[in-house]
Amino acid sequence: MRKERKLLGGGPGDIPIVHTLYDIYAEWNEIVEKFPKVQRYALGERVSLHTLTVLELVLTASANTKDQEKLTALQQASAKLDLIKLLVRLSKDCKCIGNNQYLHIESRLIETGKMLGGWIKRTQEDFRKTEEDKEAR
Repeated sequence: MRKERKLLGGGPGDIPIVHTLYDIYAEWNEIVEKFPKVQRYALGERVSLHTLTVLELVLTASANTKDQEKLTALQQASAKLDLIKLLVRLSKDCKCIGNNQYLHIESRLIETGKMLGGWIKRTQEDFRKTEEDKEAR
């Protein structure tokens, strides 16, 4: 499915979640072209913009060395991802996208959510350990 490519020449863009979000955005833009005009700008564009926001937050988190700031960016990305899932489901219910398109995009969003959830959990553990180490001193 996904073509192997380097997005940012070996930098933070080469983490798997960035590739997945990149692909979701590209696939969604192809789908949105077929939306009814009113929904294309009301609903379709919002999904596109929120996907870009999640991508930005993930890149911000990957570049951040402070666990608390990284965790904040990841939690914001997770909340936006939940909103994207809701808007995609609304797109299906409004008959802007077909069931197969919905299932495909939804599975990619679930995959992204799992990656994001794992990253959040690991960052929380790292933050907790750092705080415990500070208290032990």
